[in-house]
Amino acid sequence: MADGAKKLSELTADDAEEIIRDNYNAIYKYCYWQVKNCSDAEDLTQETFLHFVQAISDYSDRGKPKAFLYTIAKNLCINFRKKSKAISLADIDNTAFEESKAEEIENKIILEKYIRELTSEQQEILLLRYGQELQVNEIARILNLNRFAVMYRMKTSIKNLKKKLENGGYSFEK
Repeated sequence: MADGAKKLSELTADDAEEIIRDNYNAIYKYCYWQVKNCSDAEDLTQETFLHFVQAISDYSDRGKPKAFLYTIAKNLCINFRKKSKAISLADIDNTAFEESKAEEIENKIILEKYIRELTSEQQEILLLRYGQELQVNEIARILNLNRFAVMYRMKTSIKNLKKKLENGGYSFEK
């Protein structure tokens, strides 16, 4: 099935299963980035797809299901963070340490530290574009912005991140 080829309200159970299978890992990674806990990310991912399946018959947008899934996940993560409030860098998954080189891990931690200093809006733009590799128009749908606003916010976010890295004594490749 081509992504978005049918209206969501016309999807069969097999179509829905394919959408879930094709997007599960990406939604999990997004949720994990937001909550920094494997178990909570799994729960939020499951809840995202549960909401998705429950809302299929009511959904009338012509957009791709991926944007709808990210919107659901975003709202669930926001609600989760409101409830739990504390997110820590200390909750990095141990498997990442086993699978990565020490220098690579250090760079990721440094980058994450400086990304966390950005506004939540800037963090989300960077995560969706570079972490989830979404296109500008998909991000625009998820955040309910026009594509020019997304491009401007992306440019501003990158500029602010580079400035923070430079102020912290780190250089970056152009």
